[in-house]
Amino acid sequence: MDEPNYKKLFIRCISAISLLLVAIAVFVISIDPYQQYRSRSTYCGNQRLEIGGIAKNQDYNAFFTGSSMSMNHYPGQVDSLWGWKTKNFSLMGATYNDYQIILPYILSQGKAKNIILNIDFFTFARDRSVVDSYLYDDNIWNDYEYIYNYTSLKNCINILLHPTEEEGLYHFQSPSGRKYLKEAFDKAMKQNEYEGENYSFELLKKNFDNSILPILINSSDSIQWFVYYPPYSIGEFIVLDHYGVLENVLKFKDYMTHRLSNINNLRLYDFQTKTWITNLEQYMDLRHHSHYYNRAIMEAIHKDSDRVHSHQSSQKEIHSLIEIYRDSI
Repeated sequence: MDEPNYKKLFIRCISAISLLLVAIAVFVISIDPYQQYRSRSTYCGNQRLEIGGIAKNQDYNAFFTGSSMSMNHYPGQVDSLWGWKTKNFSLMGATYNDYQIILPYILSQGKAKNIILNIDFFTFARDRSVVDSYLYDDNIWNDYEYIYNYTSLKNCINILLHPTEEEGLYHFQSPSGRKYLKEAFDKAMKQNEYEGENYSFELLKKNFDNSILPILINSSDSIQWFVYYPPYSIGEFIVLDHYGVLENVLKFKDYMTHRLSNINNLRLYDFQTKTWITNLEQYMDLRHHSHYYNRAIMEAIHKDSDRVHSHQSSQKEIHSLIEIYRDSI
């Protein structure tokens, strides 16, 4: 019996592995699920993975971004009001860490002249980032992290089998109504705190000062920012008060208002003192509101109503609403 030829076996193994790696690379690059190399009309639907590629390779002159609070804005509605060509760059559960990676990269493309941004308190109360930074640079030497990646491979297959069209990109369809808000309220009131959120004023201030604020201050004067505080339900503020962190949150909001209002190319809007927040039928949970409010927010910004300035504070109004609605929820 002939002894096995280990040299030939080794060469065959190396050849097979090399062919497999080449095949994977060709497959991922040709599908390009996150649009790192070219634009495509269908999407994988994962914001943190594909926004970088869309920002680099697609055509737009405006975008809106923020947390899930802004996800149900439709680019078409924004475009119909202003005449822009808008992209949706919203992030579910956005944190200040996410913005530190994503916003500078989008701005570096030099395409956007108008940006709508919703600012949330919880963005600065969480220390968590799940953005893959190699998708937000132009360094070809780390592309292997994109190409030889199980998630990339899986999303190639998902795009082929279940492509997402831009019209439905990054949206969610949840029912709204007092029933759903009440369920979320009862659950929140039974907990000891907001899990994973630290509402220390000094922490909120530090995270804001070191992330979004310098991005806004240092952005080009050719860019117009439209920043707004989204209309959480009154139930959200009651829960914050129940946990003993409402004063920190409102103090932090006043601090942000003062800093943001002094940026020349930025307009700030506040929807948290409107009677909207007491119409519980318009909410999916404590924070997320209906599509009706989404449209109303864009129309108000377009009309330049509900605009706030550095000396304004919403503390008195929110405290008054809490006293009125504390027991009715």
